[in-house]
Amino acid sequence: MLSRTQLNKLAETLQGIAVWGCLSGSRAQRAGIGYGDVVLSVNGVRTTNMDEYLQARTLRDDVIQLVVFRDGAEVFVDIELDPGQRREFTRDELESVASEIVASRMVPTERPPPPDENHQV
Repeated sequence: MLSRTQLNKLAETLQGIAVWGCLSGSRAQRAGIGYGDVVLSVNGVRTTNMDEYLQARTLRDDVIQLVVFRDGAEVFVDIELDPGQRREFTRDELESVASEIVASRMVPTERPPPPDENHQV
C-alpha cells in the first residue's frame, strides 16, 4: 500500500486527485472508490484539482462518471445518483461530514513547508 506521500506524488505525476478515503456508506465507497485511487476525470472532464472536480460533478444529476487510476490501470466507475435529489446541505450535516473526514484522517496530515520569507514574489 502506498504511503500518503507516495500517493500524493503519484497523483501529482498523473495530474489527478488522490483519494485518501471515502465516507462510510457513501455512494463512492459502495462503488469501490477508496484509498490509493487517483481521480483523473469526472463526467468526461479532466480534473486536476478539487475545484475542477466539483464543477465537473454538476454536469450531470443522474450519474458521476469517474476515470480513476488504480493498480497501474485506468478504471471506469459510475456512481449512480438519484435524479433531482441534488440539494443544499444544512450546517449540521456539513459539520457532521467534516467531523467524519477529520476522524477518518482523510485530510492531509503533512504540512507543506512554509514559504521562504526571504523570497518575495
